Amino acid sequence: MKTIVILLMLAVVFITACAGAGTYVQDTTGCFSFREVERDDCYFNKLKCSRISDVTVRDSCVVELAKTKEDIAVCNLIVGEKTQNYCREQLAELTNNQSICSDIDDQYWRDNCFFHLAVNNNKGVECPLILNQDQREECFEEIALATNKYVLCDFLTAERREACIYKIASATEDITICSGLRSSLQQDACRLKVAKLKDDARLCEQIKFDEVRKTCDEHFE
Repeated sequence: MKTIVILLMLAVVFITACAGAGTYVQDTTGCFSFREVERDDCYFNKLKCSRISDVTVRDSCVVELAKTKEDIAVCNLIVGEKTQNYCREQLAELTNNQSICSDIDDQYWRDNCFFHLAVNNNKGVECPLILNQDQREECFEEIALATNKYVLCDFLTAERREACIYKIASATEDITICSGLRSSLQQDACRLKVAKLKDDARLCEQIKFDEVRKTCDEHFE
């Protein structure tokens, strides 16, 4: 009789243990009822990245998880190298940490990292660190126009530099900035623009070319 009782008790313990184990592994996200792609999307939305079967989707999920946690170490869980560098770039932006940019291996994402930090802070210190010339110039240009610091226009190629100075002179309505243009005719065209913007006929006197000054005078007649 004792043997039967002991066997029954062991059976109850075994059944209880199995039920407990079943509860432990049970998917409580509600995603398991979906199939394939939809299930991965569901896990992505809930940031249950480890349960996603598609590697690319899982890597993208880990990027979002790293951003949520603001933890650069989470980026190391990503399989794809490019996505891992993208993750670091996103964390650098989010935490405004330039040192993260320097640790990025891929030039494209490293350049993007320095670019976004510079533009987000309106400071040109990161711009020279950008290897891609066009993006480096765009970095200086965006900050120059955002801050009206026309000295930053000097880091641009000739045509781009002239347009940059002209825009800042117009935006600030500061006729003295026009002198920074290389061509005398461009300087006068800039002065004419500022005179019109300020609605100040006296500024026409600073124009050197007769034809341009005449155009300015006629504007105010």
